Amino acid sequence: MKNMFKKQKSSGFIFLEIVIAVALISIVFVTLLGIGFLSLNISSSLQKTTQANSLIKEEFEAVRSFRDGTTWANFKNINFGSPNFYYFTPNSNQWARNSGTETLGIFTRNIIFGQVYRDANGDIAPSGTLDNDTIKVTVTVSWSSKTLQIITYLTNWQKR
Repeated sequence: MKNMFKKQKSSGFIFLEIVIAVALISIVFVTLLGIGFLSLNISSSLQKTTQANSLIKEEFEAVRSFRDGTTWANFKNINFGSPNFYYFTPNSNQWARNSGTETLGIFTRNIIFGQVYRDANGDIAPSGTLDNDTIKVTVTVSWSSKTLQIITYLTNWQKR
């Protein structure tokens, strides 16, 4: 009788060990699955941010090319400040400035041109003396619920 009791007690422990092993394997599997989904989301987000950054760089290059291919007076012939949005499109061998916002797939892109003021030290400031030879350029790219915005300043480098 003692041997029979030992086998029942032993089989009870084996069942408990199997339950614990299945529980641990399930927890590890669910954790790895969660990490996999998280990495896919991060990868997708980084890909879209990289695309948005490329769209901003492209627009800055278009603005510089337009500035270099025309006179400063023609380049400055714009309405400054928000909500006067612009974007550039290829036109023959040069870029054409358009009013409005450009949609490229899931991305929306626009430019805002702003006037630049200088303080007594010649530094860019919110107010002061208007600098007619510098323009503030803000390029914004939006998608889903995210926005990427970069600001640069362009000057009349051909001024004599």
